[in-house]
Amino acid sequence: MRRVSSYLLAGVLSAIFVVSAQHRALVLEDPVEPRGLVALAIGNANYNRAPLKNPVNDARAMSAALKELGFAVELATDADYKKLGVSIDRFVSRLRRGDVAVFYYAGHGMQIEGENYLVPTDFDAQDEAAAKYAAYPADRLLEGMERSGAQMSIIILDACRNNPYRGSRAIGGGLAPMGSGTGSFVAFATSPGKTASDNPRNGNGLFTAHLLDSLHQPGLSLDDVFNRTRERVYADSNHEQTPWTQSNVIGRFYFRPEQISAQSTLRPAEAASSPIADVNYRQGFHEARSGEPTNAVEAFTRAIRQDPDNMQAYYERAMSYVALSQFQHAIDDFGTVIRRHPYDTNALIGRGACYISISDFGRAVADLDRVLQRERDNDVALFDRGLANAGLARNQAAVDDYSQVMRRRPKWSSVWYNRGVVFSASGDLRTAISDYSEAIRLRPDYAVAYANRGVAHAELNELPRALADLDQAILLQPGEASMLNSRGMVRLGMKNAAKALEDFDEAIRLNSLLGVAYSNRADARQALGDTAGARMDLKRARELGAR
Repeated sequence: MRRVSSYLLAGVLSAIFVVSAQHRALVLEDPVEPRGLVALAIGNANYNRAPLKNPVNDARAMSAALKELGFAVELATDADYKKLGVSIDRFVSRLRRGDVAVFYYAGHGMQIEGENYLVPTDFDAQDEAAAKYAAYPADRLLEGMERSGAQMSIIILDACRNNPYRGSRAIGGGLAPMGSGTGSFVAFATSPGKTASDNPRNGNGLFTAHLLDSLHQPGLSLDDVFNRTRERVYADSNHEQTPWTQSNVIGRFYFRPEQISAQSTLRPAEAASSPIADVNYRQGFHEARSGEPTNAVEAFTRAIRQDPDNMQAYYERAMSYVALSQFQHAIDDFGTVIRRHPYDTNALIGRGACYISISDFGRAVADLDRVLQRERDNDVALFDRGLANAGLARNQAAVDDYSQVMRRRPKWSSVWYNRGVVFSASGDLRTAISDYSEAIRLRPDYAVAYANRGVAHAELNELPRALADLDQAILLQPGEASMLNSRGMVRLGMKNAAKALEDFDEAIRLNSLLGVAYSNRADARQALGDTAGARMDLKRARELGAR
């Protein structure tokens, strides 16, 4: 059987970078100064099963509170599975290295096999096996926030798992702890195994009502805000609900300082000589954090014309070009920064990621090496260098990079997936299957991980397993021509030429330039006795350079 096609590494541009920003109500004591503030608030109440009363009110109130504190906030309410994923992906795309990011969710949640899931409004799974594919993995959200380079990732979950039919925010026992790296703070409305009250006789859920009140109190650190909230929820629930947090935050963070004045909140980066004072820069910064990269590019360009030495404007314009997939423009802007500051971590990671996107892997490795010479535990740089080393077929170097990241970020599903791709390329298919399996466990909707695991099983001649994985991949990501082509090859290997032909036909319908599908369809047609059709397909395959 001809080799079944494998898939690309998940080369997400994970390089984002640091800018200073004008904030009204944020103080971050050592080790870093305040930067961009970005938030997403989601409230799910109108469930097909077990509707809730207050989550939409909660999300709207939290959105208003965060806006008042200076955050660029987006709000999503009653999100089905598609809307939930799109909202979270957009939120992560707005983050830049050095930002403070807040994700707030009110609604049903659940835990399956030690992993937490956010429940969309169209959730209708009948058992745990189906539920994993019908809900959104919370660790996927956390991975995106951490890989963005945000200096602080705050996740607030007003959800739990107990008894969804009696006004609680839950499906079954308590939400599990979430693995998190430095700078991550996770808050749960209640302790593991307990119920979070929807508080239906009031306008907000019990936890959110007290959290909103605490956010309005000046002089409270991040920990103080949630300690105060915990005390009041515990008392108000007659000791039945105890909010619970886990923190890897270094330093003290304040949403609302004790004294707010122009003098006390200004920092050196925000002085009159700073780019922050430029109206065009401020507009560009706002547009970038609001997810409008085209407008941001225009505003940063005006700022650069006004002050060609404005390196922060070059930073931000480069990242806006990245959001527009205009990688060469981004490389040029990163290069301007690097010429001025040869070891700027953010610009080097950004340019390295852009080089990966245009397959210039050698230059990417050079940039990322410079970062890692000074910051050898920089997981974003290591992850990206793994991508570049894989692109250069330096398989052992790529495996070493990914393995270093795994030791600190074991719940990054993409690092398991990418290492699996490298093991497959090296011929170590059993280890590849193990890595793909862990990626799938962490992210059950990971279609390409199923596809590549299927490919590995096919290479080992484990065709029934290969078929099952490719069936699942196509179910999760319909309309992907390469997956259909791979399944067709597996079916052909299982002597089911008629079904294989159906897959090749559909693959060609979806992508008429997929030469290998014509070549494979020729084999299927030949097996079914259609010699003339096979000749036509072989001719077309040769024209496309496939055979």
